[in-house]
Amino acid sequence: MENNSPNPRILNEKESDSKGWKTILKDFKPILYFIPLILLISSDEATLLVNEVIIVVYFNLESNLTMFGALLGSSQIVKAVSLLIFGYLADKFQRKKLLLFSSLGWAITDILIGFSRSFAGLFIFRLLSSACSGAAASVILSLLADSFSSDDRGLSFAIWTMISTIGVAIGGILCTAFNKVKVDFDADADDFISRIQNIRGTNSLEIIRQSWQTPFLVFGLIGIAFIILAMFFKEPKRAAKEKMLATVLAHENVDYNKFYSIKFSDLNHIWKRKTNFFLIINFVDTILAGMIVGFLIMWISVDMGFDVNNASSIGYLLLFLVPIIAGLVWGNFYWPRRADKAVKAGNSTARVRMATFLGWVHLPFLFAGFAIIPNYQNLTLFKGALQANPITFGIGLVVMGLLIGIGMSFEMAVGPLHYSAMVDVNLPEHRSTMIAAASFMDAIGRALGTTLGAVIMDYFLNVRQSPSPISETLLFSLLTFGIGSGLLWLPIYKYAKGDFAEIAAILKERKIQIEINYRMNRKETDTS
Repeated sequence: MENNSPNPRILNEKESDSKGWKTILKDFKPILYFIPLILLISSDEATLLVNEVIIVVYFNLESNLTMFGALLGSSQIVKAVSLLIFGYLADKFQRKKLLLFSSLGWAITDILIGFSRSFAGLFIFRLLSSACSGAAASVILSLLADSFSSDDRGLSFAIWTMISTIGVAIGGILCTAFNKVKVDFDADADDFISRIQNIRGTNSLEIIRQSWQTPFLVFGLIGIAFIILAMFFKEPKRAAKEKMLATVLAHENVDYNKFYSIKFSDLNHIWKRKTNFFLIINFVDTILAGMIVGFLIMWISVDMGFDVNNASSIGYLLLFLVPIIAGLVWGNFYWPRRADKAVKAGNSTARVRMATFLGWVHLPFLFAGFAIIPNYQNLTLFKGALQANPITFGIGLVVMGLLIGIGMSFEMAVGPLHYSAMVDVNLPEHRSTMIAAASFMDAIGRALGTTLGAVIMDYFLNVRQSPSPISETLLFSLLTFGIGSGLLWLPIYKYAKGDFAEIAAILKERKIQIEINYRMNRKETDTS
């Protein structure tokens, strides 16, 4: 007789997954007060990047991209130092006050950029703005680590990554709305420098200045309003969501900070943990990311010749951008969530194992996609080697988008998995500092990406006379920095299991000690 009764195992899995999402949504509610700040501070990246072409035009930097690369790179380095300092402070002091202080500093400096008239002024105020945004990001990452259950760390950092990405997208859209610069390339403007000069010749300097400065001013003013909203946020208890400690820290008068707090001498010990060491120095992957993000708009509008004010050009552009965006969103959530489930099932190294796999598998897809090198002005593919008609050109863009989208779906998940592993392999009082250390090195990687990227682009532009210097730089970087990053995941995978076990044993012992102290204090209170 056929058994039509439901499979109990499947029901249990579905019920468990449903409870998991309910817990995640419950954990998500308290951070709603500072999510607008995450969006806004993330959008600050777009104010410089989306307007990079007109900033280069305004300050006559087309023959010296190294200057603009220095601006991008210096901003990232200052942000990195700030991340490191405030990561340590977030382990010692009340994080809400640090968040409000750093956010206010960011808003004020963005407003000052809105009134600056010189490249030196832009440079100085941008460094101050980056310092403040780095401080705020470091504190927010610490708050997120204590807002979500230890079983859902992969997803929590995926949410951070996605909110940050959405912030950049919103910033980009708003910057585009403020941009009044007309881009109408002449027929003979078929290389990088002539296209920049063409933009300068067809627009007034006042229009160009207003187009890149207005977003800084507006975002700074909105930031002050969002800071007021963040004042109502209630800071989570440190380590309260840690699975091993959740029951004992659920008591209202039990504060983890009273028992354990970071000391400066701890830094020497935690740096010696091998997984920590390799997680922190594995910033090579962000060098490539820094190049892509740092020169994205210039890559699309100048290197490949797309005109964002032309309907036909936008239609072609969407053919490869839509698959890329879909891959980013899907990969950012799918892989970390899958790793979280494996951790719940007892595989403590699942996040590291998956990050190691994804750190390699994305490379061939990205290389194949970037190698297509389209030129919208001439309807060519593969750096002019293939002359295409409109239909063939469109097919080439779709293939390019699918290949890069698949590669980015893998690559996008590595970041959340990296930060989750960093939290897993450190004690609660050390996590803000170590997340900040990893963020510091990532920022250094992005700074190197924008700085080295500009230098390499200058080489392809001035020495090799390449019509597509950014595309060639990205291909070169995939073969160097991309492979280097994959190699650095191998020792992380080797040492992670032992370090995870060490942390679990320490937390188990601490749970017992905290419970003993709690009972003794309660007994003394009842007696008195």
